[in-house]
Amino acid sequence: EVPFSVIHPPGDYWTQKDGEKQPVFGYWSVTWGVVCEILYIPITIALYEEAKKSSCYKIMLFLAYIDIIAIFANSVFFGILIIQGYVFCTNPWFVWMVGCIGLGMWCGASANCLLLVTNRLFELLNYAHFTPRRTVQYLFLTSIYMFYFTFLTPPILTNSKGKGMFFDPFIGEAQLEKFSNWPHTANNLIVVMATAVLYISLCIVLVVKQGGDGHSVRVKQNKAIFIQATLICFFNVVASLGYVYMNFFQAPPALVVIGHINWQLSHGAPPYIYLILNKTVQERCRRLLGIRRMRISTIHTTTHT
Repeated sequence: EVPFSVIHPPGDYWTQKDGEKQPVFGYWSVTWGVVCEILYIPITIALYEEAKKSSCYKIMLFLAYIDIIAIFANSVFFGILIIQGYVFCTNPWFVWMVGCIGLGMWCGASANCLLLVTNRLFELLNYAHFTPRRTVQYLFLTSIYMFYFTFLTPPILTNSKGKGMFFDPFIGEAQLEKFSNWPHTANNLIVVMATAVLYISLCIVLVVKQGGDGHSVRVKQNKAIFIQATLICFFNVVASLGYVYMNFFQAPPALVVIGHINWQLSHGAPPYIYLILNKTVQERCRRLLGIRRMRISTIHTTTHT
């Protein structure tokens, strides 16, 4: 009889045979992920308070939940896997689970980013479509969309040698055209690109509305949200196109790394963006942490007494 270990070699065998330890990229990924998760704690509390009275913040809060889960997959666990040099065969179930979660959260975030920009556009055009009930219904639909990709489409698998995540498990010769996920490709080319087009439309509307007096406050508020969302959208587009390309063609390692880092940024950058640009979130976080805003008049009085 052939020993079981010969038919089913241990995980270390596959790591040594097909893997390659990536400590630099791995430790970057873990560090980035952990810091982002910590920053998201006060952010989600701040968004939760605002979500009670705003459909926009309801969507942003839901996106924050998705990002928190996604960061565990594409940053923390991904980093741990490539530090150890994992490939699919090293630990199939764990690699598969990380891939399912990462893919599902990415597509869920894509759908909710599209929902968010639509919400902002309708708000700016004074079209009161997003009632509280309707917003919850839309979030339910995007949840179905997210769960479809998580459980009913092929997962994206970590490969330490490739420095990224691929649909091809790389068992034997690379077969990128065989191990494809067409719904994911459609999501990246249609949903993400449609979001980018709507952001351009939002920019045009902002410029036009700026000339009117009656909407100056609303335009000013939406400018801040527009800048925040544009930065997130940029990371989404770069990650989207990069991952479509590298899963159909032999991509250079640098392109794979750029694509994956932008995927990490698309989920991990929002807390930094909110803390820097969103005054509402800043104020909520300041109150939460017990930090008082120092007024210039107070400082001036103090220095002259």
